[in-house]
Amino acid sequence: MFVLVAVGISSGLLAAAVLAPVSFLAAVMIAPLISSATAILACFLIAWRNTAETGQPSQLDAQTDAMVVALRDVAQKAAAVSPAPRVGSSRRSAIKVG
Repeated sequence: MFVLVAVGISSGLLAAAVLAPVSFLAAVMIAPLISSATAILACFLIAWRNTAETGQPSQLDAQTDAMVVALRDVAQKAAAVSPAPRVGSSRRSAIKVG
């Protein structure tokens, strides 16, 4: 996160410094846009670098897949078992409210 903030601030200041001699208004208007665009590009670069290093699904993804398989198995077993019979009371309550 700090890397993205540093990239955004530094690119915005650099753009403002380059454009300030030409037009102060252009520097004020374009610097935030360039800052945001470079921060977004830095996000994509960091994400691409992290996925390129691993090259395989993470351990957390494998654990999640195993949990989904286990839950589906439990759901299938629960559907196969007949439900317990309903036990009801034929007596009415002697206490009446209202």
